[in-house]
Amino acid sequence: MKYIYNIPLLVLVLFAFICSGCAQQDADLVIHNAKIVTVDKDFSIAEAAAVKDGKFLRVGTESSVLESAGPDTAIVDLGGKTVLPGFNDTHSHMTTMGINLPTMIDLTEITSIADIKQAVAERVKVTEKGEWIFSEGGWWQFMLEDGRLPNRYDLDEVSPDNPVTLKGGHYVIANSLALERVGYDRDSENPPGGEIWKDDEGEPTGFLVRNAMYPFLDHFETPSREVQKDGIRQAIRRVNSWGMTSLREPGGSRELVEMLRELYEDGELTIRIDWCYDVDPNTPEDEMDALFEALGDPEEKWGDGMFRTDGLAEMMLDGAEESAQIRTEYQGRPGYYGLRLVEQDQLNKFVLAAAQHGWRPGPHAVGGASIDQLLDAYEYVNSRIDITDRRWIVDHGILLQPDHYDRIKKLGLIVLPQPRHLYIIGDKFIEHWGEELAHKSYRLRDWLDNGIKLSLGADKPVSSRSKPIMQIYVAVTRGTGWGGVLGPDQGLTREEAIRGITLDSAYVSFEEDIKGSVEPGKYADFVVLSDDILTVPAETIKDIEVEATVVAGNVVYGSF
Repeated sequence: MKYIYNIPLLVLVLFAFICSGCAQQDADLVIHNAKIVTVDKDFSIAEAAAVKDGKFLRVGTESSVLESAGPDTAIVDLGGKTVLPGFNDTHSHMTTMGINLPTMIDLTEITSIADIKQAVAERVKVTEKGEWIFSEGGWWQFMLEDGRLPNRYDLDEVSPDNPVTLKGGHYVIANSLALERVGYDRDSENPPGGEIWKDDEGEPTGFLVRNAMYPFLDHFETPSREVQKDGIRQAIRRVNSWGMTSLREPGGSRELVEMLRELYEDGELTIRIDWCYDVDPNTPEDEMDALFEALGDPEEKWGDGMFRTDGLAEMMLDGAEESAQIRTEYQGRPGYYGLRLVEQDQLNKFVLAAAQHGWRPGPHAVGGASIDQLLDAYEYVNSRIDITDRRWIVDHGILLQPDHYDRIKKLGLIVLPQPRHLYIIGDKFIEHWGEELAHKSYRLRDWLDNGIKLSLGADKPVSSRSKPIMQIYVAVTRGTGWGGVLGPDQGLTREEAIRGITLDSAYVSFEEDIKGSVEPGKYADFVVLSDDILTVPAETIKDIEVEATVVAGNVVYGSF
C-alpha cells in the first residue's frame, strides 16, 4: 500500500519539476523577422533566435523560436535586417593603443600634410615649450593628397620649439628638435635592426624604421593609470561600434590585464579578450625560465568567456613593407633583404622554452625569409615536443608561399592575415619589393585551397579602416585605398571571409564550441547590419554599417 500510495506523489513531484524547467526556459530576448546568417557548418539562414542567460537558447524559424517567449521576454522585430555572429578580430592592439588615445594626436582620418601640420600646431598651443608631442598610428601615405609622407622640415614649420614624433606602422617621423634630442645626425649609423633614412645630402629625413625609432618612443611620458583606463574605455566603445565582440590582443603587460580586470568588475568590459603577453625573444637563455614563470598561469581565464590567455605577444622577426625579411633584394636597394631581428639559434631556444612552459607563440613574420626562419624554429621545437595540436600561429605571413604550405599543415599552424594591409600599403609593397613579388602578397585564395587554416584581423584598432566590415570587403574584392589591386584572383567568397572573422577566429582561441556562430548553447554575441552582406554589390560591402552590437544578449552599441 505504501508503494502504491507514493505513485501519485511521485507523479506530482515530477510534474512540478518539469513545469519548473519549462518556466526557466522562457527566453530573456527574442529577435525575429530577421535574416540571421548563423555561420554554422551549413552556413544556414535562420529567421529568429532566442537568448537566455547570455547564450542562444533557440535558433530557427519564427514559430519555433517564438515559443520560447514568456511574459517577461523582450521581443524585437528586426524588420528583415541581417544578423551576423559578433566579429572577432585576431590581431587588434585595442588595449595597448587605447591607453594612449587621450594624450596623443589623432591622425586617423587626415587627408594631407596640411592636415597633419594643423593637428600638430593645435597641440603645440596647449603644450609647454620643449615638451614632446606624439601622435598615434593609423594613418598612411595613400591617405595624403600630397603623394608623400611628411618629413622633419614639414614638422619644423609648425613646431620649432617642441620635439615631435609621429607614429606610423613600423616607423616614426620626427622633427629636427626630436632628432637633436635623440642625437641623430648625418654621422649617425643605423642601429642593429633599424634604419635612419637620409636624403641626398646625407641628412636624416626624420623617417626612422624599426629599432631606430625606439629612442624617440622612450621619451613618451606614460599617462596616469586613470588616463590609461579612460583610453581603454574609449577604445572599447570604438571597437564595439564596429561590431567587434571578441578580439585577440597580440601584446601587453600584466598591468594592463589588471586594468581590464578592474573594468570588468565595474561592468565596463564589453568585449571578450584573448590576451598575449609581451616578451622579448632576444631574452638570454639563462633568463628564459624566469621570464615565463613570471607570466603566471598560461591558461588563465575569468569572466565567463571575457578573458583568456595562453599566448605570447607579436614577437618581431622582421619589419613591414620597408623592412620585411624577404628572399630577394629590395627594389632599387642592392644587397638589402630587409631586417632580421632575431637570430635563428636564439629563436629556436626561445620558442622551445615557451613550449616547455605551456605558452603559445605568435611571431610577426612578414617576408618569405622570415617565414622560413619561423618554420625552422617551430620544426626544431616539434622534433622535441609535439606542437601539432597546440594551434601555434604565424602572424601576418604576408609573403607566405607554396613551399611553406606542407610545412605549415604538418605543424597544425594557423595563419593570421590582415587584409587591411593590402588596402593601405599595397602600393608600398610594389615600391619596395617590386610588382612581381608584391602580387604574391596575402594569397588567401591559394591558402584556403591548399588547406591552410586562417582567420582574419586588422592590426590597428584606431583607424576606421580597421573595421571588420573593411576586412571582409578587402578579403572578397582585394580592393584598396590607393587605387591598385594585388592578386586580383586571390579573393575569398563572402562566406569564407565572414567565417574568417567569426567562427574561424574563435578556433584560434580554442573557443569554436562556445562562440563564433549563432547556435544554441553559444554566447549570444551578434551584430545587426544596415544591409544584407550576402547580396549587396561586392564594392559596397565596405559601406555597410553596424546598427547594433550585442554581447551575451546585452546591447553594447546602437539599438534595435
